Amino acid sequence: MELTYVDNEIKDLSLSVKDGETLKLNFASFSAFPKAKIDIRVASNGYLDAAFADFSSGKGKLEIAVYLEGEGAHCDWHLSSLTKGDSEKVFDVSLFHLVPHTEGEVANYGITLDESRLTFTGVSKIKNGAKGSTTRQAAKIIVFDPHSGGKCTPILKIDENDVSASHAAIVGKLSDEHLFYLESRGLPPKEAKRLITLGYLKPVLGYFKDEKLRQRIDEAIEGGLK
Repeated sequence: MELTYVDNEIKDLSLSVKDGETLKLNFASFSAFPKAKIDIRVASNGYLDAAFADFSSGKGKLEIAVYLEGEGAHCDWHLSSLTKGDSEKVFDVSLFHLVPHTEGEVANYGITLDESRLTFTGVSKIKNGAKGSTTRQAAKIIVFDPHSGGKCTPILKIDENDVSASHAAIVGKLSDEHLFYLESRGLPPKEAKRLITLGYLKPVLGYFKDEKLRQRIDEAIEGGLK
C-alpha cells in the first residue's frame, strides 16, 4: 500500500500497518509548515517505509510517533528539510519498540539558511521485554549562513539489555575541506556550496515514485539554494 500527503493534507493522522503489510508513506511540504501529530502503529512483520521532503516555511512543531507493536515490525524513516527565512521548525520523530524482535531507523537531514532555525528531536524507546530489537537514530544539520542555526537532540530510552541501540547527532557548517577540494578543481565558492548541498538533500528523491512530485521536490531543492 502507498499513501502520499502533500501540504494541507498533512494534518493529525492515525495510521496502521497490518500483519505482514508494507506501507510506503510519503509526505511533501512546500507551503506552510504542517503543525500536526501523526501516530503510526505497525503490527507483526509489518514494514513502514516513510519519507518526508520538507520545504515549508513558518514556525511550529510536527510530531511523529511510530509504535512497533508486533514481532518482526520494521520502520525506516527519512526526512530532508530545507529551512530558510525566519522559519523555526521542530521535527519530533519517535520510535517505540513494544515487543521483541522489532527494528527501526530514523534519519533526519537538514539545511538552514538566512536566519532560520531547525530542530530534530525524538525518543527511541525499547520497552522492557522487547528483546532482540534494534533502534538507530541519525540527525544531521548543515548551518549554511552565520545567522541560521540547528539543534539535534536524539534520545535513547532502553529498558532491556539484549538489544542494539545507537544514535548520532551532528550540527555544523559546510566542510571547509570539501569546499577547498571543489574550489581547487576550478569551481567558484557558490557553485561548490551548491553541489555539496544538493548531494545532502537530493537522496530523498529516491523515496518518491510519482514523477510530478519528484520534479516538484527537485525544483524546490534547486530553487531553495538560489
